[in-house]
Parts: sequence; C-alpha cells; structure tokens
Amino acid sequence: MKKSLLALSIALMSMPALAANYSIDSRIDAMGGAGTAASDYLSAGFHNPALVAMDPTSSFGVLFPVVGLQARDPDELVDSLEDFGEIYDAYTANPTDQANQTATANALSNVQNKLAYLNGGIGGAITIPTSTVSGTFFVKGYTEAVVMPEIEQSDIDAINNGVVPATLGSKGRVLAFGVVDVGLALASNLEFAGQRIAIGITPKSQQYYTYHYEVNVDNFEGDDWDSDVNQTEESAFNVDLGAAWQTGPFRLGFAAKNLISHEINTVPVSGIHSRVYTYHIEPLYTVGGAFVTDLFVAAIDVDLNEQKRFSAPGGPAIVDNTQLVRLGAEFNALGWVQMRAGYINDLEDTLDGTVTLGLGLSPFNTVNLDLAAQLIDSNSYGGSVQLAFTF
Repeated sequence: MKKSLLALSIALMSMPALAANYSIDSRIDAMGGAGTAASDYLSAGFHNPALVAMDPTSSFGVLFPVVGLQARDPDELVDSLEDFGEIYDAYTANPTDQANQTATANALSNVQNKLAYLNGGIGGAITIPTSTVSGTFFVKGYTEAVVMPEIEQSDIDAINNGVVPATLGSKGRVLAFGVVDVGLALASNLEFAGQRIAIGITPKSQQYYTYHYEVNVDNFEGDDWDSDVNQTEESAFNVDLGAAWQTGPFRLGFAAKNLISHEINTVPVSGIHSRVYTYHIEPLYTVGGAFVTDLFVAAIDVDLNEQKRFSAPGGPAIVDNTQLVRLGAEFNALGWVQMRAGYINDLEDTLDGTVTLGLGLSPFNTVNLDLAAQLIDSNSYGGSVQLAFTF
C-alpha cells in the first residue's frame, strides 16, 4: 500500500484522545478479542471488571504500555481519494481529451460506495489483588474512524461529457470518534450455593471527541482530517458491570459496558461542514466462556446486541454497525512462551472475518511481553504490543 493509509492510521494514534467501547490488549487481541471470561487480572478492567478478583493470590502488577492499530481498506480507498486530485487536474487541463474523461470518470466511479475503517488505541493499568476487594486503576484510549466518500452522479456525467464543473459536488469525508477512559475496576468474590462468583464494577470518567473532515473530493488529504476546526469535545461519566463464575477449569463471564447512554454531535453546519453527524454511546452486553488451565486456554465471546455508531438525518447510509463473535486459544509452552490464535466474525457482515495470531514471552513470570497480529487481506492489517510486570 502507499504511505497515505499508514499516515492516516498513525494520525489516529497521535490524537489527544484515544478510546471507545473496545479495548486494546495484546494477549486477548491475539485470541480474537475473547476476553470476557479469559482475560487475566491485569487487563480485566478493559474487558470484565469481575475478573480482577478471579485470582486473589496474584501479585501486584503493572501493565504499560499497550498500543494497537488496525486499518481495513480492502479497496485502497484512501490512496484512491488522495490520487484523484492529480487525475482531476489533468482532466481540467484538457477536458476534451477522451482518455482524460474516461480516467477521471472511472476514478470517481471506483470510489463510489466504498468504505475504509481505521482504529487505534493505547492504555495501561495498575492492579492490586487482595483476598477481599481487588482493584485495577486503568487509563485506556481508543479511537475509530470511517472514510466514506460521497460521490455525485452529476459529476461523473459532466466529466464524461467533457464539462468542467465550477465546483465538484462530490465529497471526501472522514468521521472519527475517540474516548479516553480513566476508571477504577473493583471486584470481590461471593459464595453462593457453594459456588464462587466474582462481581465487579467500574466507575469511569470519559472524555469524548468527534472529528468530521469534509472537503471537495479533488482536495482530499488524509492527514488534514484532525484539525481543530473539525473537532468537538465533551466530558461524561459512565459505568461498567461484570460477573464471572468458575468451577474447575470452566469459566463463564458477563460484561455490560457503558451503561449510561450518550450522544455526541460533530461540528455544526457551516461553510465547511454541510451535515451534522451523531455518535451513539450505548450499552454493550457480552457473554463469554473459557476453558482455563495452566497449559491451555480456549475462549469464546458473543455480543448480545448490535453496536451502532454514527448516524445522520440525511446523506448516504453509514455502514458501521457490528455484532461480534470472537474465538481464541492460548498454548503455554514451557511456562514462559505462549502461542495464541483466534478468529473474529461480524454477525452484521460489516467487517470481514479476521484471523488473529500472537506470541507471549514471560521469563520468570515477572516480565511479560505480548505481541498480536490481525490478518484480514492484503490492504487491511492490525497489530498490538504490550509490556507487563508482576511483583
């Protein structure tokens, strides 16, 4: 791929806000994201607060940093949008040339109804397990963006007829949303009918950001989308709940994230922005199961409800709704090398299926380095890395 998609992805990572309903966790990323029952106590605040208390004899731990990035652009949309400016300039210099007309009209047609998705995150946590109430203080950031051109058929028709429009009606557009979570996950174990059940709650402060970059399609630049003129910002409070039950190696988990709904609007209509979009923060309910032993872990997560993100009163439909099923496995070799794999399936068919792979190194069970990779297609990729210490 060209540099533009990479540059846009890196820009997501360098935003002042990075976070959302998802989490970055390299160990669980490598296991397909199935962390509701299989997460360890260090990253439990990202997935299911109840898991902070599942192993009360664990050591004090620090998880920092964890960094991840994913780009899904199967049609090379970002490159095509950035290249269009040069193609259109050649056309306007000689609009009667048939080759120019065909190349320019095709360039517009080829990006029509295409989408690209980008997301990235960063985080860290400090965990103190005890025999009564265990706690994890964490900061996580995550942002997600959708690149969605809005092509007018009248522009294509004009170009095919050798007409140079005074201004192209077609737009290049990037919608992005980010949240910073600062939370304290608290959990404790209860005895019920002879069974141990862990219950957890996470009160958290959230800072929301939206970005709406809109420009005539011939002026699209992937690194211009995050300017201040495109940004809004709000603060809010939210809460997560979780529960987990284990008998022998079998574990069940339930997580309810962002129980307080919020709606955040993009910048108002102006000379730059022709439309206001709304990002929806809604509760996400997930159930998970895991088979957990010292040598092997297998896990599954299922989202119980669909997650919808951006909406607008007009314009093309925004296809960003997802409902995920995640599968993962981990094999612990020699006690200090972990090999992981997983698969992510979207029940809404918005995202293509994703294969995940990863490697962990944990010498002396004190330093833990985890790497994860996501395999989607030749123009879509993802990865994360994290470092943890236990004392």
